[in-house]
Amino acid sequence: MNIEVERVWDLQQVVSQLADRERLLSVKPESFAAIDAEYQSANEEMQKLEQSLETMSKERRRVDGELQEQQEVLKKYQGNLMQVKNQQQYAAAWKEIDATRKQVKELEDAVLKSMTDAEAVQKQLDERRAGFDELKARYDASHAEWQSSLSDLRSELEVLRTKQEQIESGISEKLKREFWRVAKHRGGVAVARVDGETCSGCRTRIRPALAQQLKRGELVKCEGCSRILYPETTES
Repeated sequence: MNIEVERVWDLQQVVSQLADRERLLSVKPESFAAIDAEYQSANEEMQKLEQSLETMSKERRRVDGELQEQQEVLKKYQGNLMQVKNQQQYAAAWKEIDATRKQVKELEDAVLKSMTDAEAVQKQLDERRAGFDELKARYDASHAEWQSSLSDLRSELEVLRTKQEQIESGISEKLKREFWRVAKHRGGVAVARVDGETCSGCRTRIRPALAQQLKRGELVKCEGCSRILYPETTES
């Protein structure tokens, strides 16, 4: 058996175990997943309500500004009314006043509606906030309990990472680069055992010539998936 093939096989076992443990580290237990979903949903809803209030506030400031401008215009038109010299100018001045009054009324109604809408949204936000502290406390407690339960798993990960480093130190740089290149494109699996004259990774049949090379201890790659092949008959 080629010693480097043996080592990359050992490396593959450790890498696969690491992947499994890291997946377990990220998987939320059912007990925490439920409170997490509730917490995230409540948090997102409050953020949306806060964003709505901010949008309403900006729009109200815009309308307030426009209302002030139109009120000033109305004062100007009303002041000009006293300076008209004939009936035609008087009628034209009143037409401008009426149009501006209508616009002022529309803007006042818009401000009132904006205030009413904002009050309704603020009420919803206050209701959500009222129960959020209790929800966050339950979330924090559940999260802490989950994280505490992972201490053994984290310790196991550290042992495996140390083992990985030790194995890699005995593999040539060229083979290590090839291992990680293949692993990147093959779901983290760079080495596949030969199983019944086929590659266990992609089920491609191993040609007799390649099988003989494996028996001679040579490094052989699968013609189907490019994984490094590990002989079926050799035990790890």
